[in-house]
Amino acid sequence: MKKVNLNDIRIDGGTQGREVIDQATVYHYLECMKEGDEFPPVLTVFDGATHWLVDGFHRYHAYKLLGIKQLDVNYKPGTQLEAQVMSFGVNGQHGKPRTNEDKRKVVEAASAHELTKSKTDYEIAKICAVSKSFVASIRNPEAKKKQTEAKKKHVVEKAKQIIEEAQNGSQTTISDPAPTTGEGPDEAELMANELALQADQDAMYKLLESDDALKTAHEEIKRLNYLNAQLDIRIHGLMNEKNEAIKLCKKLQKENDKLKGKK
Repeated sequence: MKKVNLNDIRIDGGTQGREVIDQATVYHYLECMKEGDEFPPVLTVFDGATHWLVDGFHRYHAYKLLGIKQLDVNYKPGTQLEAQVMSFGVNGQHGKPRTNEDKRKVVEAASAHELTKSKTDYEIAKICAVSKSFVASIRNPEAKKKQTEAKKKHVVEKAKQIIEEAQNGSQTTISDPAPTTGEGPDEAELMANELALQADQDAMYKLLESDDALKTAHEEIKRLNYLNAQLDIRIHGLMNEKNEAIKLCKKLQKENDKLKGKK
């Protein structure tokens, strides 16, 4: 680890694994830094002349906004190409969780990169810190499509079986084991519940359409639910504003206490 000028750290070397930098995260880190929170050093790969940033892009931008000139970095010797490969797996276990778009980006990059394009799905998965099936779905979209269709067909058939057996009053005799205590329902059970719920809703809507008074009441309920949702959103916004105001008051109180101490 050593101190490096922030301006000497390059961020344009193809080592950014995310689709976009999340500005909310940058400003959150900035506020934490202002409050005195300490962050782990960023990670770079040093090729003898240039530090290529590999891990810590949100921190880097927060330091920029804070006006930091130098910072501690953990660095490893290597080339720009090696820095790119290292960046494919960044944030797999820490930092702001990656989106599926972020994961897709690094898998596609690794699949085309001269140092990794010849590797197997399993090896790419390890490098990018994703599952082998995720890699396979991107490198072979047609296989993924067939896999998804087969899985969907299996789930629908299993769900229909559950509904039929429930309607007949018999116990389920499906081949897959029932969930044990504490485990959630599987996909087929969720699908069965969804299909049953949809059937109930269809029956309700037919009843509403056949009676003007019920239809009017239903429209009024929908309107009130919409207003309630809008109020929930507004309340959530006010709570956020309140929390920000409390933080600002605490900060001003600290500054006031410091001024009193100097007197």
